[in-house]
This record gives sequence, structure tokens and C-alpha cells, in this order.
Amino acid sequence: MRSGYRTARVLAAGYLLVVLFAVLWPSGGDVAAVKAGLGPWFLTPAGKDIALNLAMLVPLTFLACLGWPRVPWWTWVLAGCALSLGAELMQWALPALDRRPSLFNVVQNGVGAWLGVALAGLLSRRRRASGTDTRRV
Repeated sequence: MRSGYRTARVLAAGYLLVVLFAVLWPSGGDVAAVKAGLGPWFLTPAGKDIALNLAMLVPLTFLACLGWPRVPWWTWVLAGCALSLGAELMQWALPALDRRPSLFNVVQNGVGAWLGVALAGLLSRRRRASGTDTRRV
């Protein structure tokens, strides 16, 4: 396995752990405070929530596409949507987490999953066009 694939796989696994930690953190107040500090300064708290939900899965699906290039792109989109739906269901099923589950979050995360896959596709096309992509499919 080329080192680039291995690196992308390790980064994807590490980022998945970060995502799981974030979505299952047992305090909605803590999460809201972190989001308020992370999001762009010019957005309202609701706007920051939307922007961060859109961005949450972009790195994961981007890295997954790069790390496992033989897996069809749509698989990573579906996996991102399933991860998002699972997280919201866990937040709903476990009231002790003190979280606010929302189907809007699933949609926003799903758009982010699509965006990550699209960015990986653009990068792969660019690398093939320039002759720097030597993978064998």
C-alpha cells in the first residue's frame, strides 16, 4: 500500500474518533460553547451551528475517498449520512446526553459528506490530468 493511502486511512480513522467524541459528548451546553468559539465570528450562533454541521463530515469523506480509492464514491456519501443519522438517533435515544437531536443536522451533515467526496473527486481528477496519480484501479 502506498504511503499516501495509509496516511489518509490513519487520518480518517483518527478524525472518525473526533467526530464520535463530538456527537456523543454528554453536554449540549458544552458543545454549544465550543461551537460558538469555533465558528466564523460574523455568524450568529445558529449560523455557526449550520456551518459547523455542514463542515463536520467533509474531512472524513474526503480522507476516506483518498484512503480507499477502489471503494465507490457513493459508499462514502451513504456512510456519512448513516453516521449522521446514527449520531442523531443516539442523541434522541439517550436523554442523559443532554443533546438536541435534529433531522436538519442529518441533512446538513449529509451535504458535508457529499462535499468531501466531491473535493476528493476533483483532487483525483486533477492528479490524473497532471500525471501525478499513478494508482492502478
